Amino acid sequence: MNIFTLKSVIALTALATLTLSANAFAMDVKFADASWNGKKIPEGQQCLNYDGKSPATPSMTVTDIPVGAESLVFVYNDVSNKRMQNGGHGIVEFLLPKGATSAEIPRVFGHTYEVPVGIEMVAEYRSRAGEVGGAYKPPCSGGKNHLYTVDVQAWQGDMVLAETTVEMGRY
Repeated sequence: MNIFTLKSVIALTALATLTLSANAFAMDVKFADASWNGKKIPEGQQCLNYDGKSPATPSMTVTDIPVGAESLVFVYNDVSNKRMQNGGHGIVEFLLPKGATSAEIPRVFGHTYEVPVGIEMVAEYRSRAGEVGGAYKPPCSGGKNHLYTVDVQAWQGDMVLAETTVEMGRY
């Protein structure tokens, strides 16, 4: 009986691992601009409140996009600030050509509702009272070493096929 139980546990564990592996799909996301290294936010890419110079999201190359994905959604976060997590710095969507498994994502400038062709604003960033809104809010912690990330999600209809979180850097 102990052997049967042990085999059942091993079999269930193997099945769970197999199921998890089949569903644990991550895309490969790389910065297309060498000034972005994932460790420190590049100089000038902070919000206008802290003297940013034409701040924008990094341009990116996304590969290993699951077959059938219709769009990529970019959820920008300051994980060090609870209010600015879960898209607090804006959410945008990039529409994919049918059958695409890779994409070049252009920059989205901060503090504006204007976005490049092929990108749509899903949710504007959470602004303070009296602050200008927009599709993307650049890092704005005033150099307090906050960690900024972007969750890159591949969507088909109303289902997320894959998700990868990328550290943009600290500011």
